[in-house]
Amino acid sequence: MKRFSLFFLLVCLHYAVPAWGLDNVLPAPNDKAFVYFTADKATVEPDSKKVNLSGNVTVIQKTQDGKKRTVTGENISLDQTHTQITSVGPMKVEDGLGGVLEGNNISVNYTTKDFTAENISTEYPPLRILSAKEISSQKGKQTLRGATVTCCDKADPHYTLSVGKLTVSPQKRVFGTNAVLRLDGFPVFYLPVFWRSLDSQKPWTTYVEFTQSNKTGFGIMTSTVFQPFLQLRPKLNLDYYTKSSFGFGGELTAVQSDTLRGSAEAYYINDKADNADLDLASTKRWGVQGGYWWEMYDSSDHFNNPTGALYQFQTQFRTVSDPYFYDTFFRGNPYIFMPDQETNFSLARQTRRSTLRVSYQQKDIFDWNKKEFMAEKRVLPEIKYTLLPFNDPLLKAAHRLEMDFNNTSTLQYKNGIPNEEGPYQRQAHAKWTTEKSLRLSRALTFTPQVFYDQTVTFSNNQYKNGKDAWVGRIGTELNMQTHTFLGTTDFGYQFTKRLSTGTISSDQISPDKGIEKNRLYLTNYYRPTFNTYVRFKTGFDLSDYTYSLKDGFGYEQNWNHLKSRVEPFLLEWGYNSPDGTVNFFVQDQYDLEEKNVSFIAQSNFIYKNQLIGLGLNNFADYVDPGSKYETNSDRYTVTTTWGIRPASGKWLADLGIDAVLFRGSLVGFNKLVRVSRDFHDARVEFTVRDRNKNLSFAFRINILCGGDKRAQAQLPEDTYWYPWRGQRDLRD
Repeated sequence: MKRFSLFFLLVCLHYAVPAWGLDNVLPAPNDKAFVYFTADKATVEPDSKKVNLSGNVTVIQKTQDGKKRTVTGENISLDQTHTQITSVGPMKVEDGLGGVLEGNNISVNYTTKDFTAENISTEYPPLRILSAKEISSQKGKQTLRGATVTCCDKADPHYTLSVGKLTVSPQKRVFGTNAVLRLDGFPVFYLPVFWRSLDSQKPWTTYVEFTQSNKTGFGIMTSTVFQPFLQLRPKLNLDYYTKSSFGFGGELTAVQSDTLRGSAEAYYINDKADNADLDLASTKRWGVQGGYWWEMYDSSDHFNNPTGALYQFQTQFRTVSDPYFYDTFFRGNPYIFMPDQETNFSLARQTRRSTLRVSYQQKDIFDWNKKEFMAEKRVLPEIKYTLLPFNDPLLKAAHRLEMDFNNTSTLQYKNGIPNEEGPYQRQAHAKWTTEKSLRLSRALTFTPQVFYDQTVTFSNNQYKNGKDAWVGRIGTELNMQTHTFLGTTDFGYQFTKRLSTGTISSDQISPDKGIEKNRLYLTNYYRPTFNTYVRFKTGFDLSDYTYSLKDGFGYEQNWNHLKSRVEPFLLEWGYNSPDGTVNFFVQDQYDLEEKNVSFIAQSNFIYKNQLIGLGLNNFADYVDPGSKYETNSDRYTVTTTWGIRPASGKWLADLGIDAVLFRGSLVGFNKLVRVSRDFHDARVEFTVRDRNKNLSFAFRINILCGGDKRAQAQLPEDTYWYPWRGQRDLRD
């Protein structure tokens, strides 16, 4: 409540009472502060020190600081002996700043500041008390019974909260019990407890969602968002599911700036639900995902200073306890099934001339036999140094130098099955590249390139002779680029030859005879307009040894069938309309022997306030040797979305069905219906989702307390890292 409270009537009349108690002569008011009142009738009882005002009573106080406060009523009494001000019937208090308190039978003790009132209405910004049967205050804490409150600033509010008992600490917080939320007068939700901060700089805000899933049961999901701290906004998640029990997690989102971006989220639950169909190794399930980019220090003034340097830190991670974790708990996440996971951290120093990067990288795959993730490749650390291209004055050619060191562990297989993580192997590498661009004509450029590559693998237990292994590579690339009405076309030749270990002679022992790359290539990029492009590429393999597209194993190839040497054709087409109402992307890869390798298509349209999305993809037969993840050439995945956005903007609906067409059967694996309704500064959302044979419901109410002002205050980092999250989504 604003500071007029219910007590300033005491302040208004306090100075007048001693005078009435003496000679019934009112003292003259000074220039800055005075009390003035009018009434149809005034009665003074000097002995008992009481003043009774009745009939059109108006009391006006002007304070030392120039504020004007007004009290109006029909029957107001002041008892100086008991320091009590009493109103029989209605009374209205205006603080001069827009705050108004109205009520009946108000009684105030201006010494203790305790008071009682009936049938009152007032404000505790941003809350409005539309009505309360009674109110009492003791020691600064106010208690209302039978109160109807709202945050809506409309004269006729869109929503109200009927609270059995409401305890208020003015300018601090409110706490209520037995609350019923009503939208346009209709009861829609019951809250056993209700809490809200009244501090304009409140330290946190809690959002509540209600959900149900066949796997987890009924659930209450709470998301508490805290004020930013050190450019980071923390968020705490506390949930309860009737089947899965308690879960908790958190999120740390960077307040978006020019030097820091990103977010990280973690969640843990000891899942008590029956997950026999998932065959989990443990009930302790967890997930961590996110990434950050941080510009730590810049003494180069964005490379305007030739002697300065830019220091950056970057990380990205996505790890889970089991491949089905996101499908169970973060159901808006696109990773329904996750057979692999990645983690990487890097620290980089960049100048005008060079780049130095130190990093840690790890990729894991899920081992179905051990029911756990195993590191397929772990690099700790990797150090890369790149000398940016520079020109020599003699040949006018461009040169660049790349050097790196890595300490790598790779997964060991036994009979095609992951067995154990291998030992670390230290390796250093350097590559020198020289190239020169020759402008043959206005539309024709020839760029020859040569390089020498040197790798040394340092000795350890794997090498019986205990010697370091030095392996060199030499190679070239010849590129001819032309610009015509068909776009930009690149035709070229690439050759890489590996030398024998410890020598400068050819490797004639390995199956590929040291020829790692020997191919012709053709690429074309056509952009007829600023919003349309077409890309095409293919190649021709001149090597006698290559690797299968199906299983990745190497084999010898001959010249009997030239089509086996033709690399897959890739054709890609993209379009975005100038007004943003139409966009689509189509990509197809086709191999002359293996037929269609992959087909991906996605389109989105906006038509008469409707958002329509269609997607289709298909992949060739392939089984990943590590994760055993399988694709089939006769399996087609179809995705559909339909969003309804009326012009009024008061409500919206999203519908979608994702299905798989496989060998004559059409099976839907993700079905979604979401309806949302806006009530000025309140929103209601209801979601039904059936994904991966798991039916779930979610119900959300957002009370914004300020309508448009709150919407405008939404920060950009709220939707930075998770592009799959819907509007106003705080979690997956």
